[in-house]
Amino acid sequence: MMGIADLIPGISGGTIALITNIYEELIHSINSISLGSFINLKNKGIKYFWKEINGKFLFPVFFGIIFSVFFFSKIISWLLINEPVSLWSFFFAITISSFYYFYEKIGDIKFLHYFLIFIGAVFSLIFTISINLNISPNYFYIFISGFIAITAMILPGISGSYLLLILGVYPLIIKSLNDLQSFIFKFNSEIFINSFNILLLFFLGAIVGLKIMSKYISKILYKYPKKTLSFLLGLMIGSVHKLWPWQNNIDSSDLLMFKNKSIVLPNKYDGPPELIKAFVFMVLGSILFFTLSRLKKFK
Repeated sequence: MMGIADLIPGISGGTIALITNIYEELIHSINSISLGSFINLKNKGIKYFWKEINGKFLFPVFFGIIFSVFFFSKIISWLLINEPVSLWSFFFAITISSFYYFYEKIGDIKFLHYFLIFIGAVFSLIFTISINLNISPNYFYIFISGFIAITAMILPGISGSYLLLILGVYPLIIKSLNDLQSFIFKFNSEIFINSFNILLLFFLGAIVGLKIMSKYISKILYKYPKKTLSFLLGLMIGSVHKLWPWQNNIDSSDLLMFKNKSIVLPNKYDGPPELIKAFVFMVLGSILFFTLSRLKKFK
């Protein structure tokens, strides 16, 4: 689910991690990996290393993310273009429902918490509506994009894919993923090498960014858990407009450029509003969230 969310501009993998109650363990586990861990791997063996980095947790999580990103990129691309109302309705409902999680975790909300929610919402709102970069990506820029995007992907409320759109590399990354999939069925060495180089540099940037940012997020989560969650809730509130199911294209030349969209009411939507379908997928999204919310209490 985190991998699928990371493919969609507007929703963060960090949001899914929060909903499924693995966010804090994920951040702390990533932060536990260091150079010393690999020295221990050599000196004390794989069993000690596996336990030190919480491998029984991290391995299935990252395997799931990588599997989803690789195998669902074409499906998500198709859904974003052909079934946008259904897709956005589903994730809009999940995100709105997840506000319940924050209020449950924060508990007794004081003025400071409301202030942090407000600051987070304003920051996220300004960020998602005002920044627009048009830079021709080179290999170094792709590395930096991976570093920046992964930072957003582990922060609930800030979509890493949306950041890639702002940076101008989202279509390139999606195309490279799709080309790599096609390589499995049809060999083309030139396309494979180019796509592999792009994804490798992006992945290396993501690893560096993940390690650096997890250190700081882990610290503030440990020292100021409720304040941190309040700010993260604000980030989600400020960005939820990007998940509104009815958005018209301002620039119809590229349907994947979701930064060029305007939010409208269903009756002003350029295509069929599909209200019944939207309602069904909103209900499904809410059911999924509250099912996961209930299950996590009985682990």
